[in-house]
Amino acid sequence: MRRSSVAGPAPRWWLYLPAFFLIAAGWAVALPVNGTYDEKDHIARAYAVTTGQLITHRTVVDRRDDRKPAFLVPASLMPSNSNVDCAWAPRPARSADCQHWTTDRALVLTPSGAARYSPVYYLLVGAPLVLAPDRTGILLARLISALAAAALLAGAAGAALRLGSRVLALGVVLTATPMAANLAGSVNPNGLEIAAGVAVCCALLALLRAPDARLGDRAVRRLLVLVGVGSLVLLTVRQLGPALLMLIVAACLALARPGRIAKLWQRRETRWIVAGSWSLGLAGSLGWMAYSGVAGVAPVARDAQHLAPSELAQVLVTRRIPFYLKQVVGQFDYGETKPPLVVIAAWCLLLGAVVVPSLIHGGRRLILVAASLGTACLGLLLALELHYLPIIGWFAQGRYAMPAAAGVVLCAACAPQFERRLASRHRLRSYCTVLTGVAAVLHVYLLAFVMTRFQSGPGAHLDPFAGAWRPPSGALPPLLAVLAGGAILAVLAAVVAGDSPRGPVHAPPDQHALPSMPNVR
Repeated sequence: MRRSSVAGPAPRWWLYLPAFFLIAAGWAVALPVNGTYDEKDHIARAYAVTTGQLITHRTVVDRRDDRKPAFLVPASLMPSNSNVDCAWAPRPARSADCQHWTTDRALVLTPSGAARYSPVYYLLVGAPLVLAPDRTGILLARLISALAAAALLAGAAGAALRLGSRVLALGVVLTATPMAANLAGSVNPNGLEIAAGVAVCCALLALLRAPDARLGDRAVRRLLVLVGVGSLVLLTVRQLGPALLMLIVAACLALARPGRIAKLWQRRETRWIVAGSWSLGLAGSLGWMAYSGVAGVAPVARDAQHLAPSELAQVLVTRRIPFYLKQVVGQFDYGETKPPLVVIAAWCLLLGAVVVPSLIHGGRRLILVAASLGTACLGLLLALELHYLPIIGWFAQGRYAMPAAAGVVLCAACAPQFERRLASRHRLRSYCTVLTGVAAVLHVYLLAFVMTRFQSGPGAHLDPFAGAWRPPSGALPPLLAVLAGGAILAVLAAVVAGDSPRGPVHAPPDQHALPSMPNVR
């Protein structure tokens, strides 16, 4: 069959790259070392992997008198084991000025809760830590992580534009929450994992729902590569990756246009790229688990809890589930830095402004898919709690499910009916620009809020330019970076939403026949 040469408008995916990078880089520059969840564990793990310490049999007693796996890392890499957590533990929490550093590069045993995690992410960010085992190396490692996450998010935005959905591109911006940006700008695989989930979901939606006029051979290959790269990241950087990928794929397949799955599978590159990446990633994940014993968890009697069913249900409903939802937007440091509830609610309203009208106009199947995916993500977190509570205590966090939970927003946003309604009333540009602009303002505010916490201590009056501790670059550069990234996204929203799509606008899968798909043999 003759290959199609029609590819539709060229997506501006590469323009999104500096925007997402600047936002994550702002967090990378602003935060003290170990200024977000478990960063000290990932820093030690990254240095160890890069120097050949894939697993360890060494142990050391940490500040809580627990015996933890440990690696040999330079003393200059982080504050000492007894001091690295001082900004949040022991209570009361204080400014990051409490951390004490040394220039001594002698190797010391350093505990790591990530001692048995897959080495894939740590090989990506570890080289700067070996070349400069101090705050400079950590900053460079953070920036590498931020760039990788930004590339995946930019690819997701490009996939949304390939589908012809400006609302889906807006969904990518809104699912890159301040919590996702905070994690992407730290040494922590969770940020890259979230970006990978968004990328896989958008690429699959474009492949499964876009009309053939927007899917020339070159576009298909690029989308397949994005699916493959994102899938490899999901399957290899964290243990929950296979389950999260399965949820994303199931939701996207449920929204496919009739016959599209079979036609895509007939393409040789689909089988090579997608099936190959899934097979390779799954084999690597299972192989590493078998080699490292990562599935085994040592009991912690001090934190384990045995609650009656009624008490367990009450705690889950009143404390744990609200924590999951708040953390998706932003509950920072080690969970003790809680922004005003009105700010969390404002971001949730942004998400609701995309999801609710899209579902209302999108039909029952879309509602069923979005509700099922959200329920599955919540069920995964609750299952983790029930499993680990009697072993090590409360375990699950909302950020664990974010790679797949973002799909609730993205699947809703991909439906064309609401976007058509906005376009017909000439409101699409203002809708996308205003929501993106509000998101940019919230990004800057939350960064300033967290900076104030680390510089002046919890509860201080908002002032990111005061305090006993300051970012090495000063307070202004990180704020300007996030402001610039948000401004770029707002401009892109206005430009993209103002474009008139060339070629047919994508249609719901149950209303129009599927155009022919070129079959490459």
